[in-house]
Parts: sequence; C-alpha cells; structure tokens
Amino acid sequence: MLRSFAMRPGSAGTLSRAVLLPMLALILVFLPSLSSAADPIRVPRYDDADEYLPTAQKKNKDNIRLLLQQQPGEVLFKVSTPRNVTVDVIANVPADADTAVILLLGGTSVLSIVNDRLDRSFSFQPRSRDHWWANKFATFLVDAPSDRLGKDGIQDQKWRAGAEHKADLKAVLEAIAQRFPGPFVIQGHSNGAISLASVASLNHPRVKAYAYSGAAHYKSDTSILREVEHIAPVLVVEHRKDSCVVSPASQAEAFTRSLKASAKQLLWIEGGSDPLSGACGPFAAHSFFGVEKLAVDTLAVELRKIMR
Repeated sequence: MLRSFAMRPGSAGTLSRAVLLPMLALILVFLPSLSSAADPIRVPRYDDADEYLPTAQKKNKDNIRLLLQQQPGEVLFKVSTPRNVTVDVIANVPADADTAVILLLGGTSVLSIVNDRLDRSFSFQPRSRDHWWANKFATFLVDAPSDRLGKDGIQDQKWRAGAEHKADLKAVLEAIAQRFPGPFVIQGHSNGAISLASVASLNHPRVKAYAYSGAAHYKSDTSILREVEHIAPVLVVEHRKDSCVVSPASQAEAFTRSLKASAKQLLWIEGGSDPLSGACGPFAAHSFFGVEKLAVDTLAVELRKIMR
C-alpha cells in the first residue's frame, strides 16, 4: 500500500529526488504484472476434430450427421470461477423452453471452439442438442475449464471428482441460474458421469433430475458415482450394444442398482448405424450413433415424468 508523506523542506524525513524517482520507476515497472495477475489461467486449446473426423467422414457412406456447429439463437458466454479460470458455455433458450438440460461431456470435454463459436464438436451431446430443443428444453453445453484445454482435457477421473471441478461446476450452475428461471436437468455422458456426480454432491436446489448416458463406471476410479447421494431422481440410459470397456451394457443394471437415489430407472436404447469409431468413440453404440434422436426423445419424455 502506498502512503503519502507530508514533509517540510530540510527535514530529516525529506526524500531526495534522486531516491524518489527510482522508486516511482520501480512501481511503474511492476504495475503491468499486478494487472496481469488477475487474468484467467488459460492454456492453448487442443482440437481433436482433425484426429477423428477425416476417418469417420470417409466411412460415412450414409451421410449421417457427425457434428453440429453453432446454430442461430445459440450464444457463448464465459463463466469465471473461484480458481481464476473461465469456462465456456454454449447456450440456447428456445422461446417455449420450460426446462434446462446442462450437458456435461465425456472424453476430454474440450469442445471445438473457434473465435468464440462452436465449430466441429462431434461427440454425442454436441451433435444432438437440437433434439432437446424440439422437446422444449433449453441447452447449456459446458466446455472444459480454461486451464485444462490441452490434449488431455479433463480425462482425469480423480480430478473430475475433486474440489476444483466442483468449484467450477458450482460457478457454472449459478451463472446458468441467472440466465434461465426454470428447473435444471443434468446429463453426464461417458466420463461426464463423474462430473454429474460432482454436481449431485452440491445439492443445487434448481436441479430436479439427473441423467447418466453411457456412464463411465466400470473398472475405473469412479467411486464417487456410488457414494454420492442423488437427492433428485435419476435416469440411466444405455445402448444394448454398448461394448465400451468402461460402460458395457452387461453392467448397466448393476450400475443402476448401485446408485444412491430417491428414485432411479434404467432405459434401454436399441438400433442405430454401424460404428465409424472404436467401441468407446463418438461414432459407436456407446454414443448412440444413428439413434441420437431416439435417445434424447426417450430421455426427454421420461424426465418430465420423474421431475418434481
């Protein structure tokens, strides 16, 4: 803190110009650093679209939708969190929307965002969000935080279950609450299941239901899924042919039974297109490839039944 001094000429406390000027120069040198210290922590974004899309597009003889860029009416806003990071959220609130679905992504959770617009994000939730709009749901698609936009994103399941992620998610929920007045539904897909459980631990009053899809729960560090109390009802949606090692269809019933929830239900999805990726990839039964609309419509109908 800078103090002002009243000095009389000739007094012992008088600072000479030779001393004062260097002090002022030093203060000016450090002022930019003090200002930049408040800037959010950010690392370069790693966009893996170039890694996944070209191969899938070559195999996509049936012209199945592989991605959905930002649509008219959608906006991107940034949420500042207590960790001095920001989280991008892609939002659309249709005029007739009465419920918001907050979409927590699997994999790395790093969206394809170019110049503050959603570009080539191709995982299940980004490419399917317009099906929610048709069911009168607003959508809020949540990006990885700005300090974890690199190649690994937030694949670390321990981090997803930890205090830092919960702090970010709480800030996101509060920001969404300022933009949408109705009830919330949380959908976590694949690795996003751990993020969903982290939200459940917050017991946010606006959350009225949870939806796990292709939840990453099997033979991995996901104890939070079974430990957290889901105060609101839970739906688990699974594809009959999901053969991903972390979410095999054969374990879906056991996973549903293990959840601590006031009410819970397992929903099965069948059909779809031949896979264009590995079993845990974005274009396989794990991600409801070719039956995205059926999966979203089924969830939307059942969510309205269970919401309190």
